Amino acid sequence: MADKLSDDQTYERLHSALLALGKEEGETVRGDTSLKAARRALALLQMGLLKAMDENGDKNIAIKDPSGT
Repeated sequence: MADKLSDDQTYERLHSALLALGKEEGETVRGDTSLKAARRALALLQMGLLKAMDENGDKNIAIKDPSGT
């Protein structure tokens, strides 16, 4: 069974994914919109993880519960 990732390792994976997307624009509107959304989502997940780590909490505020609870 594979080892579980620590919070720091998880943050680094999110950061690596963000870097892999680069800063280039997409050639089409749909491609560019997808890249911008992915970059924003990854950045928000990183920030939410950092906040949860700082507060020693389990909830990443960047992830919304679809039930609204």
